Amino acid sequence: MKRLMPQFTTLSVIAILLGVAVAPSPQHTHLAGWTKSIIPFITVRSVMAAPAPSYSAKVEQTQYRKWNVYKLTNGLVSLYVAPELGGRAIQLELGDQEFFFVNKALEGKVLPESENNLKAGWANYGGDKVWPGPEGWMNDGEWPSIPYYILDGSTFKAEVVTDTPAQVAVRVTSPEDPRTGVQFIRTYHVYADTTRVKVDQVLRNISRRQIRWGIWHLIQNDAADATDPSKPNPELYMYIPLNPHSKYPEGYYKPYGDARHPSYEVIQGGKILRVHYMYWMCKAAADSNAGWYAVVNGQKNIGFVENFKYFPDQEYPDGASVEQWNDGPGTFSRGPFNQVLENDPSKTPYFFETEGMSPYARLEPGEEFSYPIFWSPTRVPYPISSDPTSGGVASEALSGTIDGANVTLKGTFGVFSPGTIQAEFFSAMGEELGHVSLQTVDPREVVRLDKTISCPADAFRVSVAALDRDGENRGFLGNFILRPRW
Repeated sequence: MKRLMPQFTTLSVIAILLGVAVAPSPQHTHLAGWTKSIIPFITVRSVMAAPAPSYSAKVEQTQYRKWNVYKLTNGLVSLYVAPELGGRAIQLELGDQEFFFVNKALEGKVLPESENNLKAGWANYGGDKVWPGPEGWMNDGEWPSIPYYILDGSTFKAEVVTDTPAQVAVRVTSPEDPRTGVQFIRTYHVYADTTRVKVDQVLRNISRRQIRWGIWHLIQNDAADATDPSKPNPELYMYIPLNPHSKYPEGYYKPYGDARHPSYEVIQGGKILRVHYMYWMCKAAADSNAGWYAVVNGQKNIGFVENFKYFPDQEYPDGASVEQWNDGPGTFSRGPFNQVLENDPSKTPYFFETEGMSPYARLEPGEEFSYPIFWSPTRVPYPISSDPTSGGVASEALSGTIDGANVTLKGTFGVFSPGTIQAEFFSAMGEELGHVSLQTVDPREVVRLDKTISCPADAFRVSVAALDRDGENRGFLGNFILRPRW
């Protein structure tokens, strides 16, 4: 420090004391767009400017709708984990926008097993949950579904396992279930400066026998109309990429419901199954191999991507890695019995279930199987036009119009980290020729790109990258070929 001090001007020292000229670590940054070195010249106006908000991770014990919860947040995204409600995440928020269905009839209630069983009925609180798969009633290798108090409605043990500005994490552990031999351990992670949430999911064999189950993860998405909750949302969609080598003729199948159900449409030349929520019971299942699905609420222009790992050589419960369920009226066969869902929102609520399934895990006593997933909420309209990346997802794919030495780039995106988007130019041989900053972005706002910039003379293609506030590339949003004739 003694060698450096003579080089500082009085203004530089003031800037350092104000926290402007020293760049903190990525997890602790409090200034948007800060460079990694000290700025040699700085104006009084920039010194006095208000600092950008901090997106450090935090965890606290609080209440959500009168339930005791752990709130994991970073100022962008908030996750509410309710140990008393089967260890579920009862709500996921982006800013002030909520994603998950919450059963208002049960708000603040924690029902005992005597009120949450086959005779009393299922206490469906909402939120997310994890069950053993597959569901069924024909043999001991099938889980007899809800109500199932131990794994779905009981109080889970909870503990904060990480509490730093860079990351917070809460682990919930179910009671041991002697019937299935299963114990679930889930750890929810929220990180600084991103909306991407990680959910570690572990299935443990607590029995003295060999067991074989998959991890079946479900989210109940709020499917009520945003302006009139007495009606279903007419603009709620799910996008499931279909396996080009699927064993199903259409790339998916319907375990339950009308074979002609209008919720389902295969789009983009057979690449995507688009599911439009309708208040009419049906279920679809797909052996999707892309490792993601997306949900978009068009009324609110919000959506999220779930990422997972696909195992092509392993067997899956139901023969599917992704499933969905329209909650609505209808009668369908459960095998040994028929189930009737009434046309009454107080009994059959408006929720749209999106489901991920792991492959089967055959476990000896004491063994564990892990199947982590990621959720990435953002502001984005429908449709989803291309595969998401860790940087964001495209609604309107990147396009370009060339006019002499200029190109006009257009596209509509949702991003997962605050920062900027940047155009990066490359030659036909892959040489990076330069980059141009396009605009600032925030996950809580739809990114609408429409900008004309100059191209390097030898540019063959241009990519748009999502940079965080430290200038690190979080993922590409699109790619456009400038010189297709080459």
